[in-house]
Amino acid sequence: MKTRIEKDCLGEMEVPDNVYYGIQTMRVMGVSGLLGEKVIKYPFLHQCLFQMKKASALANKDIGALEAEKADAIAWACDQALTGRYDDQFPLDMYQGGGYTCVNMNVNEVIGNLANEYLTGHKGQDAIHPNTHVNMGQSTNDVVTSAEHLCIYPALDKLAPELDKLAEAFAQKALEFADVIKVGRTCLQDAVPLTLGQEFGGYAEFCRRQAANIRSLREECFSLIVGGTAVGTGLGAAPGYQEAFYKHLSAQLGEDV
Repeated sequence: MKTRIEKDCLGEMEVPDNVYYGIQTMRVMGVSGLLGEKVIKYPFLHQCLFQMKKASALANKDIGALEAEKADAIAWACDQALTGRYDDQFPLDMYQGGGYTCVNMNVNEVIGNLANEYLTGHKGQDAIHPNTHVNMGQSTNDVVTSAEHLCIYPALDKLAPELDKLAEAFAQKALEFADVIKVGRTCLQDAVPLTLGQEFGGYAEFCRRQAANIRSLREECFSLIVGGTAVGTGLGAAPGYQEAFYKHLSAQLGEDV
C-alpha cells in the first residue's frame, strides 16, 4: 500500500495515501474506539465544522492573514466535504476525551489534504497545513463548542412544527372526549373528577408550551464564541478575524450569527 509521511510535534508516521485524514487522526484511532459508534453517524456537528472552517478561511483572507489561493482552496475543500462524499474519512469514535480536539483535528486534516490535493495534485502538508492554515485563528475550545450550538437549530426547526401537530391532535381529542367523565389522580391515588377532554386539553397545552420554548431557544443557537480561541482572549486570531468570520458564516447560513 502506498503511504505518505506526516509529521507532528510527537514525531512522524506513515499514513496510507488513500485516506484524507492524517497523523493526528491515526494516533487517536490507535487508543480509542470504546463505543463502536462514529461521531459522523450523526453528521450535523461535522457539517457545521465544515461551514465554520470555510468562514474562517474566507475571514482570514479578508483581513490579509491567509493568502487568497490557500483560503480559496480551503473553502473549496469545505464545500466538497459538505456533499457527504468524504464521510468515511471521519472514523473517530464518539467516546473521546479532550473536548473533541481529535474531532477538530480530524476535520482539519481532511480539509487540509483535500485542499492540498486541489493545489498540488497530491495529499500532504506542503501547501496547506491542518493547523497553520485550516485551523488558523481557531481552537477546539471555541470551534467545537460553537459547532455544537449551531448544529441544534435545524433539529429545533423540525421539532417545533411536529409539536404543533401533536397539540392539534390532542385538542381534537379534547373536543371528542368533552363529555367523558373520569376520576383524576394525584399523589398516586384517586382524587376528584374531570373529563377526559380536559385531560387531553392539558396535553395539548403542554405541547404548545414546549413548541414555544423550542422556538425561543433557536436564537441562542446563533450566539457563538468563535474568535475567543483557547481561553477566551483571542490569542492567535488576527485583528478583525472575529467580525469577518461572523459576516461570512451569516452569509452561508442566511442567519444572523
